[in-house]
Amino acid sequence: MVDKSILRPVRFFEDLSDEMLESIAGIAELRMYDSDVYLNKRKRSADYFYVILEGEVGLQLETLSGKIVRLETIGAGGAIGFSSLVESKKHEYLSDAKTLMPTKAIRFRNDELQLLFYQNFQMGYLIMKKIAYIARRRLVYRTYPIPKV
Repeated sequence: MVDKSILRPVRFFEDLSDEMLESIAGIAELRMYDSDVYLNKRKRSADYFYVILEGEVGLQLETLSGKIVRLETIGAGGAIGFSSLVESKKHEYLSDAKTLMPTKAIRFRNDELQLLFYQNFQMGYLIMKKIAYIARRRLVYRTYPIPKV
């Protein structure tokens, strides 16, 4: 549990009412991570959703040749692990998430967060709307053609 005052300034939660923040703060865990710590690994069970408060997390994949490719760097206010909130046959992360520096994050268990969404549909809609925006932005970013130089 964290105080809702920690969540209020975070842009990911900007659309939530004070009552919604109070509910979500009740299931939130404040976590500190050293540099080079994996918050999640590709193809592992997607059990947690994170919102970054301080620091940076690299989303990365290992290529078939074994090379690590960074897809994106997520900083303060960003979110990772939304695979944990999207129902699918295989409930697993799509990429690795590794801290690039000491990082402070809010961590949520997916089952607790989904229960809140069922209890408060409006909050669930607002959070999933934000996640859809992030997913779209990441898809555009990763598939946008690179201009010839």
